Amino acid sequence: MSASADLRDELICPEHEERLRLFCETDQKLACVICRDGIKHRNHTFRPIKEAAQIYKGHLMEALSFLAKENRDLGDLATRQATATTETEDRSKVLSDQISAQFEEMYNFLKKRERELKEQLANEEKHLVNPMVRNHSSIENRWLDGREVEVLLQSALDIPEPDHFLKWWSEKGYSVTKRMKAGQTTYKSKVKDVKVIPHSLFLGPLETHLQFFVWKEMLSCIKPVPETLTIKDSGDSYLKVSPGGARVRQADRQTSQYKSYNPGVVTKDTFQRGQHYWDVEVGEKLDWSIGVTADTDPKKKDPKKQITLHLKHEKGYILSHEDKEIPITMNPLVKPRKIGLYLDCDRRRVSFYNADNMTLIQACNFSSIPPYSISLCPGLYLDGKNNDPLTVCWYGSARR
Repeated sequence: MSASADLRDELICPEHEERLRLFCETDQKLACVICRDGIKHRNHTFRPIKEAAQIYKGHLMEALSFLAKENRDLGDLATRQATATTETEDRSKVLSDQISAQFEEMYNFLKKRERELKEQLANEEKHLVNPMVRNHSSIENRWLDGREVEVLLQSALDIPEPDHFLKWWSEKGYSVTKRMKAGQTTYKSKVKDVKVIPHSLFLGPLETHLQFFVWKEMLSCIKPVPETLTIKDSGDSYLKVSPGGARVRQADRQTSQYKSYNPGVVTKDTFQRGQHYWDVEVGEKLDWSIGVTADTDPKKKDPKKQITLHLKHEKGYILSHEDKEIPITMNPLVKPRKIGLYLDCDRRRVSFYNADNMTLIQACNFSSIPPYSISLCPGLYLDGKNNDPLTVCWYGSARR
């Protein structure tokens, strides 16, 4: 589109047929000398067209310069957005392949374990069934022999003539019945020493708790598993940290003083980058706090540098997010025994999970910069009712 396309060599006022030599800045229109003196332009500001053209070309150049910069920036943003889109699509494919590979690894583990257990079952079956088959054959042979003699004796009872019966007795009956006796009067039992081998096929916990046992075995092939943490002993006499640094609880108290005293600890470990996950066992505790802090000293407790999930006695679940408290609505019938904590240092994001079923409780961004520590507070003492520890779960060798 060209701005000069509709202009002619000489512009004439259509009302007064005078050449347009002025520009009305008030109306932003060309005008002739007669227009200037007319009532329509009373008290308006005018400039000669050459002077006005220079001024407004300057305005146009400013607008053009701004627009050119805007368009360059938009072009750059469009290029960056296209690059980001491509990177996201490529990343999605990589993650899709990674998901498939990890599920394939778990699938292969499960298929291998399935084959091993079926082989174990087949061997156990063979071990138990072979003596059963031999015993069944022995019992059946005795039964067939006994049935044959039973038929013979029954047929003899059907002989009506005494002389014919006695002839049979002398030729067969006597010797047959004699072999049946253990003594002069008692008969030898073929049943007495025979026993049925009972069904005893049982795989123990692999039969009754198969999925749980195999899941525990599968942890050996899962990478990464929840990390270990070591709690820093703060030296507070009201707290007890386990020797291995995995548990913390309120110390036993002899008096009811300082009921509201609620100290906490941080971990020795700090985190600068990467993604990290932990399970913390809360059990049946009535009051506790688990979170992430940018303060290395737990006594400072700067709320602007903390993100913490609390279970507050008689108040429910609350998220403290950088000096703001947000009530968390949860199913009252579902009380987590383990809390999962996911820390993404690179994105400064903290997520809390119900680690019993891996459902998300809450996720939020962190404005504080690393390093981060994990903060744990075992909660109010509550006259000993809340004395169970908070425990950082460990899925490797025992460490408590």
